[in-house]
Amino acid sequence: MTTASRLLMGAAARLLSARHGAWAQAMQAEAKAIEDEREALAFAWGCLCTALGHAFASARAGLGQVHHFGVLACSATVLLGCVYMHRAGAPSHYVWINLLSLAFALVTFRLLPLQRLQADELLRAKASFAMGAALLVLSSGPMFTGAVAWLRLGSLPLNLAWLLLPPLLVAADVRRLPAARGWALGGLLMACLALALMADVALMGLAAVVLSVLAWRDRSTALALLAWVTAVMALHVGQRWQTPEALDFVDRVLIGGMDRSLAIGLALALLQLLPLGPALRYRGAHIHGLVWGLLVALSLPGWLPSPLVGFGGSFICAYVLSLALMSEGSAERPAARRWHVSLRRRRHPPPLPHSSLT
Repeated sequence: MTTASRLLMGAAARLLSARHGAWAQAMQAEAKAIEDEREALAFAWGCLCTALGHAFASARAGLGQVHHFGVLACSATVLLGCVYMHRAGAPSHYVWINLLSLAFALVTFRLLPLQRLQADELLRAKASFAMGAALLVLSSGPMFTGAVAWLRLGSLPLNLAWLLLPPLLVAADVRRLPAARGWALGGLLMACLALALMADVALMGLAAVVLSVLAWRDRSTALALLAWVTAVMALHVGQRWQTPEALDFVDRVLIGGMDRSLAIGLALALLQLLPLGPALRYRGAHIHGLVWGLLVALSLPGWLPSPLVGFGGSFICAYVLSLALMSEGSAERPAARRWHVSLRRRRHPPPLPHSSLT
């Protein structure tokens, strides 16, 4: 069995619960017995998909609906984007890397302590701090190439700024605990410094807008000052910044679809709006929707790659990670909340009218 097959089978075995332990052992034994490497890899991929289906089915009752809706939206966007790339003649490894990125993201999502992350504001703020520190350290380390910092997981290349900034901004959305706000602010400060070192104007502009919204909502002077400094740095760096050269099936995917036909362009436009669904349906997912709406908007002129629809695993992993770091308030729909309130109000009968008879 190849290394890729072993990794897929190991992930499938970890995803299965204890009562499916015998099934996991049987799958691993059958995979080892297959001599053809391509057939073994296909078998391992099928086992992983089956294990993911069982894992999400067993976890469905314990998680907020927003997670399931977001995972389905992400999966549908990536899969339909792969169909488009395959039919439009994109290189075959584009499709496989996007599929591998989706599988890696879903396995990571399943293994994270989602319920604790959803409820613990301090833990999310510390995660934001850790991502900001990692972004700052790695952007000035040996992997720094002058424009971006890359991380390789086997054959999967990940851009650290695209991978870490969206979930960092979502995790920094804290309101209740003063200690949590301090950790989140530290993570945001380090992330903005890292973006300045990278001279990434598009991401600095995105961070400035999100920080401005958070500062306005929380009436935070510190966030407002950080947003102002980030915007000034973006304007300063932007004087020398040029739009990157567009690559087929990576940048300006919507424009490329429009060039092929109007129907394909409209389908891709709807597909790019699908990941924004959690923010439209669920309370508390507005910052998540703001971040990904800005990423889609910045990708239209080619300032950033087209997220989820085009080639690139960084945004696929970032979207799923940002879903896991949303607050617990995002798990409840406003309509459901109003319905429960109305039921509580109907529990007690209305008072009888006073009679005028004595």
